[in-house]
Amino acid sequence: MKEAGLRTPVVMFAGALPSGMAELIEAGLTPTVVDLAGAEAAAQAAPVNGASPVYVKVDAGLGRLGVALEEAEHFLDRLADMSGLRIAGLYTHLPFADSSGRSWAEARLKAFDELLDRLADRGRIPPVTQARASCCLAAGLSDRCNAVCIGHLLYGLSPFADGSVADLSAYRPVLTEIGTRLIQIGNHRQGNDFAIGNSYGLRHGRRAGVAPVGVSDGLSRPAPGSRPSALIRGRRVPIIAVSLEHLVIDLDGVDDAAVGDEVLLLGSQDDAAIEFDELAAWFGMSGLDTAMALSDRLPSSYR
Repeated sequence: MKEAGLRTPVVMFAGALPSGMAELIEAGLTPTVVDLAGAEAAAQAAPVNGASPVYVKVDAGLGRLGVALEEAEHFLDRLADMSGLRIAGLYTHLPFADSSGRSWAEARLKAFDELLDRLADRGRIPPVTQARASCCLAAGLSDRCNAVCIGHLLYGLSPFADGSVADLSAYRPVLTEIGTRLIQIGNHRQGNDFAIGNSYGLRHGRRAGVAPVGVSDGLSRPAPGSRPSALIRGRRVPIIAVSLEHLVIDLDGVDDAAVGDEVLLLGSQDDAAIEFDELAAWFGMSGLDTAMALSDRLPSSYR
């Protein structure tokens, strides 16, 4: 960060080994502390006559990472007494996907608020506090924190498995198009071997196209029951198979298709479109998992 000239504080979510605290602080990053050993290492890495800023993660009920809620007040007292350490923020995470999870999140937000009230009464509340993320915001839950941390909503994705929890129709995914091009077209005669897509021989002739994108680029083989499609020349065509580095599409009925034609797996051509939800159904994943699965091998453009 320093080498790039960046001065905006960047908080490193999740934890780090105590041995890595000095490197994070030297790079100008603000580490998250989840135990005493990490806090001590951050304090030791403080600059001369200065203090290392840290955030503290509290486990308010998710059961994953952080200082247990019932131990958090005592833990923060220990850190406040450490020279070379400055508690810059306190946060937790309370995700949920359905209406039953909403009730759980409301109760845990209340418990986290009570911790903040106790800290405020003693003059030890950190400058930044955060508990709500996309699900809590979309569902209209409130807390007494002064910061939020959105993830799903920032990218136009729904955090809910149950669509009745909140209306997210105003949000649109920022990932709007995935495209490739045909590199070969094959005319396979009736009776020919054709092992693609478990066909093993053809009952009738078939025209198929190949595009250079596959599992290694983050695509998924079709989930059971899904019928993935692609767009070419404004028409929707079935995807026959997804292999490690290639995609095979059915070009029967697209006689004008040619090598070099654009093939869209997400996006629109003329009046035909493939939406992000359809792509996620092909992957058999949530929207977030689908977005995360697409690898850095795919070149990206931003509009």
